[in-house]
Amino acid sequence: MDHDIPTFPLDDPAETVMAALAHGMTGHPEKAAALFEPFINGGPATTVALCASLAEAAALGPCKNLPVNGAFGLLVVDLKTGQRGDINQAPAGVRFAAQFLTAWSNGQQDTAYALFRALVTADDDASAQALAEGIRALFEIAVVSLNEPTGRTS
Repeated sequence: MDHDIPTFPLDDPAETVMAALAHGMTGHPEKAAALFEPFINGGPATTVALCASLAEAAALGPCKNLPVNGAFGLLVVDLKTGQRGDINQAPAGVRFAAQFLTAWSNGQQDTAYALFRALVTADDDASAQALAEGIRALFEIAVVSLNEPTGRTS
């Protein structure tokens, strides 16, 4: 069955994010970048809204499995040693995505917003690159999370 998933931003921002996630879920994540452009070009408010939307999608399934009064944690494992790692050793974008997602999933929106502001405050190429990597990481986590119940890997 062929589904026509939009490849251009739609009037409804939620539908645009859902189209981007659908591309990722069907194995075409490269089509999502163009859909994210209006959010990023819209400035910090729309960019953080995109991050929040992706975090919400990423946490949708896992939130259902939390026990009452449960919370998400952030466990970092060094793939070389198999031992616990340090999130501060992760690249800035990956660190942002992991911390933002954890804070958002735990209902700590003020912390998530503070993490976003800290990342974009520098307003230089390094922070722009880290933000791009963070958005991509949030997108990829959301795609994996949404695909999990279906058994798809992308």
